[in-house]
Amino acid sequence: MLEIMAITTISSQFWPLGHRRNAMLLLLATTVIAADADVWAPLRRGVEAWSALQFDTQFAINVGDASGRLFAWETPGFSMSKTRMKGASLSKWPSAVMISGLVADGTLAYDDLASKHLSFWTTNRKDPRSRVTLRHLLSFRSGYLKDGFAGAVCTTNHSNFMTCAERLYQNMTMKHEPGTVWAYLSCHLQLAGAMAVSASGLRIDELYDKYLYAPFNMTSTTWTPINNPQLATGITTTSDDFENLLHGLLTYKGLPKAIQDEMEVDYSQPPVEPSGDGWFGHYAMGHWWECIGYGTPEHYERNALPQDCMAVHIQAGPGMYGFYPLLDRSGGGGLAGPERQPYYFQIALQEGINLSGIPEYLRLLAKPIADAILAGRDPDTMPKRELLSIGGGLLARDLDDIKSALGTCECRQATGRLGEPYASLGWPYSGPDVPEVTRRELSAQGQGIVMRELVEVQRTLGRCSCEGRKPSAYK
Repeated sequence: MLEIMAITTISSQFWPLGHRRNAMLLLLATTVIAADADVWAPLRRGVEAWSALQFDTQFAINVGDASGRLFAWETPGFSMSKTRMKGASLSKWPSAVMISGLVADGTLAYDDLASKHLSFWTTNRKDPRSRVTLRHLLSFRSGYLKDGFAGAVCTTNHSNFMTCAERLYQNMTMKHEPGTVWAYLSCHLQLAGAMAVSASGLRIDELYDKYLYAPFNMTSTTWTPINNPQLATGITTTSDDFENLLHGLLTYKGLPKAIQDEMEVDYSQPPVEPSGDGWFGHYAMGHWWECIGYGTPEHYERNALPQDCMAVHIQAGPGMYGFYPLLDRSGGGGLAGPERQPYYFQIALQEGINLSGIPEYLRLLAKPIADAILAGRDPDTMPKRELLSIGGGLLARDLDDIKSALGTCECRQATGRLGEPYASLGWPYSGPDVPEVTRRELSAQGQGIVMRELVEVQRTLGRCSCEGRKPSAYK
């Protein structure tokens, strides 16, 4: 479009005045048509409405494929290149990638016993710890069900990584056979990192430099504490840096396909107990085999994942503060939804603890919109039930959860109306919640509000200001 504008401007100086005026009107019309034809407009309108409702206020969203970035949007005051965010569990995926880099070059093997590289690790065959491998640690199936504590000194910048890893090991007990149980614990990656240090002879910070920062061009990312970085929780990063990681993984440029194929396995599937958390899905290596909202912990965490989640093959690594990155390698088709190229998607932000669960609901709404756009479809005209069938709706239970975090809100064009924006976003889109029914079953009944409906509701209500966003709410 910019090329057309430049050519028209240069040549029109030789035209008669009337012709020049007509040419400019034609150019203006062409520009308007091009703007209207922006395929990403449905997603852009959606995130703008999400921000206007104050559901999230300082964030960015990115979509890209093997060719690079396809779509990016950020709120005023947020910088994808400069805003550095603590990520907590966002750390797990890149730390597993870093350690897997040593598998790629032959320094480690996934089936190496921990005792092969760590002199403090037991070799007593009567102790189940003697059978723990790197694969068990990276998939969180070591047999440990409770994190340990290495001592206060290991939380400072004066600690030693390997000394603290040994103290962590000595302060934990294990009763279960490796590979039979799954637990979302930080100790797994800390001990896997110790295996990497011992096998390579490099310091842990040197390993991050060699196997993560350099191959994935993560120039603004760090781990803390400096001398004893917490592999599972210590990251501080930017949206751009993490996007570089996702692109490098998607294209296999940062880590070979053979290695990533071993990382992207549903390791916690039955008979492992539990098999997941009932919400994010099952576990791969340092990240989730995503099946967001597939059940409830009481009834579904020991079940195999539904076939649609296996088909779509989404690998995701959300963190405690809401940052939500994922890879969709499926290509779509059949149970995987609209046919599309493999791509990455992320919502980048650092929410407060009380609000950190809200971005998951934006992911639910937004990714199916990206699926449709990449498939050459218009999300604004797709049948609603089709969007719901690929997870693109918010249910009453989701709105209740958002309300529990944000509290009461005041919307400019609905002054004095109680319960907004939740009331307008709920009925008639969703009926009363039925806790024992899965979201897939409710969506199949046509329940849920999709993104284009949220946009219309926000236009009616205007911008909102919510109690949970006030400074006092963070104290």
